[in-house]
Amino acid sequence: MPPRRPKRAKGQRRPAEPPPQQPAVPQPESQPQPAATRQPPEPPAVPRSEPAATPQPAADEPSDAAADRSTRRKLLLAAGGAAASAVIGTVVAGVYDRLTSSEKAVRDDRAIEQAKRTDTQRKPPIAVNAYYYNRSDEAVAWVLPAPLTSGQRQELLTSQHSDREGPENFPDVVYGVARSTDGPLTRLLTRIRISAVGQWTGPVFVRQIRARVLKRSAPMSGTLLYRGSEGDGEPLKIGFDLDEPESIARVINPQGDTLGPAYVDSRTLTLTPGEPLTIDVQAYTDRSYCEWVVELELDLHGEKRVQVVDDHGRPFRSTGLAPRYRDRYYVHIRNGWTADGAGPPVGKK
Repeated sequence: MPPRRPKRAKGQRRPAEPPPQQPAVPQPESQPQPAATRQPPEPPAVPRSEPAATPQPAADEPSDAAADRSTRRKLLLAAGGAAASAVIGTVVAGVYDRLTSSEKAVRDDRAIEQAKRTDTQRKPPIAVNAYYYNRSDEAVAWVLPAPLTSGQRQELLTSQHSDREGPENFPDVVYGVARSTDGPLTRLLTRIRISAVGQWTGPVFVRQIRARVLKRSAPMSGTLLYRGSEGDGEPLKIGFDLDEPESIARVINPQGDTLGPAYVDSRTLTLTPGEPLTIDVQAYTDRSYCEWVVELELDLHGEKRVQVVDDHGRPFRSTGLAPRYRDRYYVHIRNGWTADGAGPPVGKK
């Protein structure tokens, strides 16, 4: 019984059959016959690649799985690379921020300081608030350009107030501290208080204080209202004579309210940033009615500047005494206001 042939693997090509052997020709015994040579088997055929559109046989399924695994590996490597890049970028940014934070802080501080300096330079060197101010219970007089109307007269005479509340409400009234000698009034003093605060980037030096007259006319001569002294006040140290061609702040002589040398000649007025300063001044005119403002000559590290001080946008007002008034009134502590008719400026109690 012939031997069985071995089974071929699926897809394995059948090997070529060896050629049939020829029967041996008898040869003389003295010459040995060469052994028959066997032909080498043919190499297996190489499978041809199929087009992409051609469905792959079942045998190519392992190759697709390998391709999927390769794609996943590439995606994982790409994701890992991106995450690593992000981490490295974060670390580098943190190191850079640490290295540059001090420099940024310095630049920010400089920018803030520059902004503050620019904002400060837009403002006046000194913040000023000025207003009329009567320091004591000295004698006071109110003057109007015309006689009181019937309504004003009735309001004044029937008022229970013996102080300044009534006269100060009259329009166009000018008032001041009244000086007198044995009855007749001699002068009205306009007193103002200037409250100042330095708001410059450095110290502000006040080189001069002067009064500039904006309008001048004859003294008011309509109505005079007088309230006598109720006490003595502390004398001021700075005064203006508004009748001078250039009225500068001068030292007040306590004896007789006369004016001496310029106030700033022997004194230095300096305001540092945030430093407050209060200046009480008085002004007078013996010949006119005046509207005026105060001018401060300032020195800002060599830069000259003039700052104007007024009554909240309006000029201050002063008047000299007229020789005669068409209407006069005086007030008594117990009896209130009393009419005194026309006549010269005289103080009564």
